[in-house]
Amino acid sequence: MSLSDLASIAIIVQGVFFIISIFLVWYQLRENTNLTRAANTQKLVEIATPFNFQLAQSRDLTKLWQQGPQHFNDMDEIDRERYFSLLTWWLMLHENIYHQWRKKLVEQDTYLSWTQDLEYFIQRQRIHQHWTTLQVFFEDSFAEHVMIIIERQTKETSIATTNMPECV
Repeated sequence: MSLSDLASIAIIVQGVFFIISIFLVWYQLRENTNLTRAANTQKLVEIATPFNFQLAQSRDLTKLWQQGPQHFNDMDEIDRERYFSLLTWWLMLHENIYHQWRKKLVEQDTYLSWTQDLEYFIQRQRIHQHWTTLQVFFEDSFAEHVMIIIERQTKETSIATTNMPECV
């Protein structure tokens, strides 16, 4: 075997190793992306958990959270501010989730689950009543996302109300 033959074999072997290296880098990137998504999902749960625990522990906070939508105008200035802070905090969490999803840092299934929570939150807390005040605190694309949900819920409520049978 001549030196030229050995050089040709070495070039072929290099090409094979290069292709294997590219595959390994691709595999590592894919695994790293999956681990990042899992870590992001875990972090979202870690962020939301203290809030939910606080609601479970504090009767006054739970009362504020539950009665805020119905009795907002009856609250004193301090309770209104506390209630607005709770709304803003929960919306900020959802804004974070929304932006992570847009950057593909959260799995689609996870995002859909959080979106259901956001939709329930918007409806339960009657965010439509406060959105003109709150929306200025959020990035435009998220504010538009919330507005779309509010409009859809308003439309669905309107249709449901229109289709209700009359009681005689």
